[in-house]
Amino acid sequence: MKTLNALLAVVILAGVAGAPLAAPQPFDPGLPPPKVPADYYVGAEKAVYHLSVNPEEKGYLAVLGNVRNHLNALVASGVKPEIKVVINGDGLGLLQLAHEQEFDANARLPAAITELREKGVQFLVCYNTLTGRKIPMAKLYGAKPEDLVPAGVAEVARLQARGYHLVKP
Repeated sequence: MKTLNALLAVVILAGVAGAPLAAPQPFDPGLPPPKVPADYYVGAEKAVYHLSVNPEEKGYLAVLGNVRNHLNALVASGVKPEIKVVINGDGLGLLQLAHEQEFDANARLPAAITELREKGVQFLVCYNTLTGRKIPMAKLYGAKPEDLVPAGVAEVARLQARGYHLVKP
């Protein structure tokens, strides 16, 4: 009987007579998105996100959501973005946790990082944090030698001096 109930639950969840389930509808706030001129985001294309705290998975996903929203807004308006995420201190937990989840098909963190990297976002890793905390590169999701910077905070300042706007989510 228990197996029959489980099977019925699957059939009900799958939809009546095999009909596909309806996709969730996007939320309508009651107004259309604001219309912006093509040059609206000019000057905002160069941004550096500084991640130096460990907000755990939910917080990391929120930060990555901010980066994704920033990227999407620029691309939609025709502006080519240059976005970098500088990670130092406790922020390194982002790539450590994603590495731990790498082979979990349901994990959202590795997928979100991969999506952003594929869209050109660079994740820069502080060498001082790696050596100070004895963290091997192999324990950081997708990190490569070219992602290393000598000092995370100095890299943020360097990028700001080169016209990048600091975003500290």
